[in-house]
Amino acid sequence: MKHSIFLAAAACTLAATFISCASSKGITADAYDTEEEQVTQIAVTPSQKKLDGDHYSPEKLSGGNRSFGQKLFNLNKYVKIDNFTLYAKPTLGGFGTRKGSLIYREGTDIAGFECYYDSCAYAVQFAQAERNALISAFERYKKDFDEKKLKRKDSKSRQAYGFVGGYEDFGNIEASMMYYCKPKVYFGYNFIDGNPYFCIYVKKAENLAVDQKKEGGFKETIDQSYYFTKAQATVLTEFLSDENISALQGETTVPVEMQQSDSY
Repeated sequence: MKHSIFLAAAACTLAATFISCASSKGITADAYDTEEEQVTQIAVTPSQKKLDGDHYSPEKLSGGNRSFGQKLFNLNKYVKIDNFTLYAKPTLGGFGTRKGSLIYREGTDIAGFECYYDSCAYAVQFAQAERNALISAFERYKKDFDEKKLKRKDSKSRQAYGFVGGYEDFGNIEASMMYYCKPKVYFGYNFIDGNPYFCIYVKKAENLAVDQKKEGGFKETIDQSYYFTKAQATVLTEFLSDENISALQGETTVPVEMQQSDSY
């Protein structure tokens, strides 16, 4: 019986994954004229500044207006503020757009995005210092894009603009993510089908929600690469700006009704 329930849940999860994928037809990638492309190596120093304190402490993450029952069953950890799209190239399925949500962790400075990747839902989140590092990385990407400094065959381009410590909730079902981790998150870019994309590369990390010696379940996450056109990354970084998050902190947030995503 348990086996049948597990298979049914897995089937539903896979269905949700493919439903969240949209065809890449009709989407205009960022054009990158290579006639005058420079091949000089970009001088980049990864961001390795040690930050004081735990930006994702249990005390901080437990903030907000969740009830005891919601906290017990891992419900409503964050508020979905709006819909947006991004690109992904997961293990299952080809490169294409994914539908996701811009999210805010009520009562904190933590915000990010959520979407399905392979057979799991992931909520990638950043505290204030990490949000600002992401925004700075995207600004650097735009500058390198305009100055034709992006390198097509750089195997480490996904890590070009440094890294930060992030936070992820994840699980088979979006509505109740039972697991979490604190991955290292790199910022960079990558060329796919001849076009460059800003990239958020989340390294696999240990599942901190289970006792690895006693419990089953996911031992760790998988590597995840999220890709953005300049327009998509602009939507994300404007949402993650201090001005916008401060405004959310200053009001009682209510989940907005899910809006119709842009058709491509």
